[in-house]
Amino acid sequence: MPRSTPTTSSDPVALIPAVRQRVWGLPAVLNFALGGLGTGFYAAAALTAGLRPSAAVTLASWLGPVLVGAGFAAVATEAGRPLRGPRVLTRVRSSWMSRELVLGGVFAALAAAEWAAPSPAQRAFAVAAGLAVAGAQGAILHRARAVIAWDVPVMPLVFIASALVSGAGLLLVVEPLLGIGGTYALGGTLTLLPLAFVGWLMYLAWSPAPAFVRATRALRGRPGEAFGIVGYLVPWTAVAFALAVPQLGVAVPVAGVLLIAGQAWSKWLLVLTVADVRPVTLGTLTLQRRVS
Repeated sequence: MPRSTPTTSSDPVALIPAVRQRVWGLPAVLNFALGGLGTGFYAAAALTAGLRPSAAVTLASWLGPVLVGAGFAAVATEAGRPLRGPRVLTRVRSSWMSRELVLGGVFAALAAAEWAAPSPAQRAFAVAAGLAVAGAQGAILHRARAVIAWDVPVMPLVFIASALVSGAGLLLVVEPLLGIGGTYALGGTLTLLPLAFVGWLMYLAWSPAPAFVRATRALRGRPGEAFGIVGYLVPWTAVAFALAVPQLGVAVPVAGVLLIAGQAWSKWLLVLTVADVRPVTLGTLTLQRRVS
C-alpha cells in the first residue's frame, strides 16, 4: 500500500512575496515635499529671527501656507473622487490624513496672522503648528503598517527634521534676494544638518529585522550614499566655507538649492523606492509525499 511521509520546511515560506505599494505615487511625494518645505521655511525664518519681525518671516507667512496648500492640491489629484476630499475632515479622531489637513489649516491661519495681529506668541504657535504638520505626515507613513520600511516609530521625527532642513535651504536661497546677510541662518544650518543626518541614520538602523533590512537596502546602497552626499555633506561644506570666507557668498544659495532638492529626493526614496508591502508568509510548511 502507498503511504505518505511528511516533509517540513524549517524556513518561512512566502505565499505572497513582497511587492511595491501602488497606492501612492508622485502626488504623495509632492505633498510631503511641499508641505515640509512650506512649514520648515516658516519655522526656519521665524526661529532665525528670534520670533521677531523680519522680511523673511513676512515672506514665509504667505509662501509657507501656499506651499502647504499646493501639496494638498497635488495629493488630491491622486484620489479617485477629489471633490469628496472635505470628507476627510470627519475622521480627525482616527486618521492622520485628517489631522494633517486640520493642522495645515491651523498653520495657515496662524501664519497669516502675521498680517493682522503679529506677535512673538503668534509666531511661536505658527512654528509649532507647522512642525506638527510635518510630524503628521510622518505619522501617516508610520501608521501604514503594511509597508515594512515605514513602520518605525521614528518616522515622524524624520519628517520634522526633513522639514527643517528643506526650510533652512529655502531661507538660504531667499535671504540674499531680500538683501539679508547674517550669520544666524548659516550657523543654524551648520548645527541642524549633522543632527538631521544622525536622525536619518537612526531610521536606517532602527530595526535589525531581516525584512526591514531588505526593504531599506536601497537606502544603504548607491542611492542612499548619493543622497547623503548631495543632501547633507556638500551643503554643509558650502555653508562652512561661506562662513569662513564671506567672499564665497554665492555658495549659500547653491547650498540652499541642494538642501531643498535633497529632502525632496528623500521623500521620493521613501514613497517610491523602498515602499515594499509585507509578504504573506507561513512559519513552517509541511508537505505530504507519497511513497510506495
